[in-house]
Order: sequence, then structure tokens, then C-alpha cells
Amino acid sequence: MLSAQDYALGATQSFALPEICVQIRSLLDSNNASTDDIAKLVSTDPALSSKLLQLANSALFRFESQVDNISKAVNVVGGEALYNLVMAETACSAFEHFSSDVIDLKRFWLQSIYAALVAKHLAKITKTRTSARFFVIGLLHNIGELIVAVQTPALAIACNQYDPQIPPWKRQKSVLGFHYTDCTYALLQQWGLPTHLYQVLPNTNNESAAYTSQEASLMFTIYRIAIAMVAPENMSPLSSIHPLILRKAGLEEQDITDGIKFAHMEAQTMIGLLKG
Repeated sequence: MLSAQDYALGATQSFALPEICVQIRSLLDSNNASTDDIAKLVSTDPALSSKLLQLANSALFRFESQVDNISKAVNVVGGEALYNLVMAETACSAFEHFSSDVIDLKRFWLQSIYAALVAKHLAKITKTRTSARFFVIGLLHNIGELIVAVQTPALAIACNQYDPQIPPWKRQKSVLGFHYTDCTYALLQQWGLPTHLYQVLPNTNNESAAYTSQEASLMFTIYRIAIAMVAPENMSPLSSIHPLILRKAGLEEQDITDGIKFAHMEAQTMIGLLKG
């Protein structure tokens, strides 16, 4: 049986991290790079430039006037949000590259988008350190499912068999010996991304860690909310989250309700931005 690292290695060999991800991260981490330096790099990629302008003029930022140039857009959106956009673009390309007809791709997309938006909302209200990264973590969290589906479709089908007694994360562990998020973790690690973008993933389904770590409890909660949002007939958002885990995350039930509402409101805008 393949390990999560084996699946990730196979995926890395067929889909490499785009160079612009590395270049933008390098500029953001440099003490000498200016907004104009970042804007010049973005301008070399017409598709990314268009998406950045759309994002800067979207309801997500609500800037008081039209943003019509890349430098201004970088200032409005900010460096980390720009990097999140680049990673979101990378996620879209990876989703298309690893698409498989053995899973419901509409459900996969929605779960990814919902997780990203819920993560963005909850990380912000809990004042989690560098909260903006949780949008990317949410968006990428389940790419391991696509990787498994491409390499071993029969196992992906087995993982997706619904059983009211066995939630999806437990079925993954039973069938594969690991969770999809473990495969995602291995992939992002092999891509050489900053560790803060994936270090929380191994604890996504670690209930013990969720009781003791604020970030683990947050990711534990985000994952279950996203699954419940795409399959409301199978589970409710709070049915698999103990109140003590919510408390550790710094959340109340109303925060979950508000996060779900935010994700529903913004999902189509985000899908249009990423797929447009």
C-alpha cells in the first residue's frame, strides 16, 4: 500500500510548483523589495494581473475607487493576499491537472472553496497568527483526494462510500492508512512552500491535538464545517465538533453560523474569480 508521501512524490513529478510562486515569495521575504518590484513581476503574467485587478475591485476589499493598475492593486490587496491569490491560481491549475471522473468534482471544488472562506472568516475573528494563510490552507487542504483518485481510483471510490456510522475522515484512514490532508501536507512540503502554509494539516483529524492546540482546533473545525456544507443531508456542522474544541479555537456556535453564511455569500464570487 502506498504512503501519503508516495502519492505526493508521484504528484510532484507530474505537476511542479509554478516559478512565479517562488519568485513572489522571495520578494515578499526580502527587506529590499518594493511594491513596484512586486508589481513588475506580477505584470509579466497577464492572467495573474487580470485576477489581481478583479480581486482588488471585488466586494472582498470594498476599495472606495476603481483600482486600475497593478501597483495600486498590490497596495490595496497587500503582499500576503497577493501570495494567497497566486497560490489559489496554482490550486486551480493543480485541480484541473489532477481532475478525475471517479469523484464528484463539483463537490470537491465547493468543499475547497467553502473551507477557504470559512477559514478566512474564523481565523480572522479568532485573531489567529498570520490569519490570512488559512485561506490558502483551506483551499488546498483536500488536494490529496485528487491525487489519490488519479493514482488509485478504486481506493478513492472506496473512501467516498457514504456510511452514517463512519465519517469521511475515518473511512480515509481505514482504506488508505492516512487522511487526504496527510497527502496534501506531503505534497506542499515537497513543493517547498513556507511551513506555515501546511504545518497545521497533520492535525486536521487529530482530536487530541484539537483539545490542546488553538490552531489544531481551528483546522479541525474548518474541515468538518466544509464537509457538512457540501453534504448537509449527511451531517450537521457541529455534530462532530465537541464544544471544548470550539472553546479551544476561541469560537462560539454563532461564529460557526456566521462563517457558514459568509462562505455561502462569497462562494460564487470566489469561484468566478478563480475560474474566470
